Amino acid sequence: MDAVTDVPVRLHIGCGTNPLPGWINIDRVARLPGVVTDLDVTDLPYPDGAVDAVLAEHVLEHFSFAEEALVWREMARVLRPGGTLTLEVPDFEWVCATFLAANDDWREFYVVGATDHYAGCGRALDLRWGILQTMFFGNQNGAGQFHRSAYTEGKLRAIAGALGFESIAVRRLFNKGGQALRARLVR
Repeated sequence: MDAVTDVPVRLHIGCGTNPLPGWINIDRVARLPGVVTDLDVTDLPYPDGAVDAVLAEHVLEHFSFAEEALVWREMARVLRPGGTLTLEVPDFEWVCATFLAANDDWREFYVVGATDHYAGCGRALDLRWGILQTMFFGNQNGAGQFHRSAYTEGKLRAIAGALGFESIAVRRLFNKGGQALRARLVR
């Protein structure tokens, strides 16, 4: 809570084109009204324990290995005791298994910027070189649209423990063309 106004401080990191009312919507790339684009999420401008909630959906996989550590530590630092981090990431174990089980049927080069082209394979999950390859590498349709790290349930639980989160609940769901992990961590 903001000590002056009693309004919850909630950060929506990597909001993209989905800014939420009542949240501080942050994105390096999205240029929308009300979206903060010049905030460094590896060095958040909030005191320790000043933030009530952080939402990070399909953004953590876009950080480099070096940035990943900084972002996680910053989210943990700014969250108040009892504060929540809700995140969603591609389920890398599912991505790997699905990719290996899919047909190795390359059709054509990926067309950057084309909706659902995915190298001529579309959103078919039984073909390796369609949407599945973007789950490894991002869709690469612009700045920030590259995947540079990955997550499994085990990794999420280990990070939560290492950073002192009190609890973590993880569930699997189908989102953005594949299986994802949605986790709620409590500080």
